[in-house]
Amino acid sequence: MKRVTICLAAGLCVLLAGLTADRAQAQALRRTATGSLTPGATVGVRNPSDPGAAPTVVAGPVVHLRHLPKLARASMMQRTPEYTTTASRTARKPREWAVFDVPYDTTAEWIDDLVFNFSVLTMHRTPEGKTEYGFFHTTVRYADVARGEHMACAVMSGVALQRWGEPVALAVEVAGVDGTTLVSDTTVMQAASLPADTQKDWWKNPKVTDNASVVKRDGYLVERSKSPFAFVNVDDYEAVK
Repeated sequence: MKRVTICLAAGLCVLLAGLTADRAQAQALRRTATGSLTPGATVGVRNPSDPGAAPTVVAGPVVHLRHLPKLARASMMQRTPEYTTTASRTARKPREWAVFDVPYDTTAEWIDDLVFNFSVLTMHRTPEGKTEYGFFHTTVRYADVARGEHMACAVMSGVALQRWGEPVALAVEVAGVDGTTLVSDTTVMQAASLPADTQKDWWKNPKVTDNASVVKRDGYLVERSKSPFAFVNVDDYEAVK
């Protein structure tokens, strides 16, 4: 009887050890699937074993922005792409557009929605010789983002740059399903002359956005699919809602 009791106890220990190992492995797999967590941020993640089920809202994975584009004409300006058509009309001289491509990575197997907020600040001289800034903003919502490497993009009309000046600051803020910011990044040129205490979050700082020298201008900064670049390298970008 004593030998049987010892065997049962040993078996129970092995079983408990196995359950503990399975639980640890499951937690490790969950960390791998959801990535590093940002406090308070959430995203919708689908269950791969049941694609038809409603997405589960979990603490959001960090969306890593690899880098922002350089605010230099040689880096961001692109000519209007040429398409072959049956139209006989002679095209005008191709214009230039500021294309803000932002490469990023995600760690969750699937993310239902990622919202990218692009903000651009331009600077120019008025006819009176005063320095004036133009503030441009657009929101891009990407759907069904799989784990891996991706590209987000916003495009600004070259005409806007000719009239309202060259970009001196760019900010990209990524939000999850509930609107909570997952990650953000900005680049500010020295020419912007922004106060030091506003450069970190200038696109939402009233000292900048509500300044008398800053004019908000709508309609010039758009999502890529609303620009002439809509069908260029289309597979590099996720579906837009």
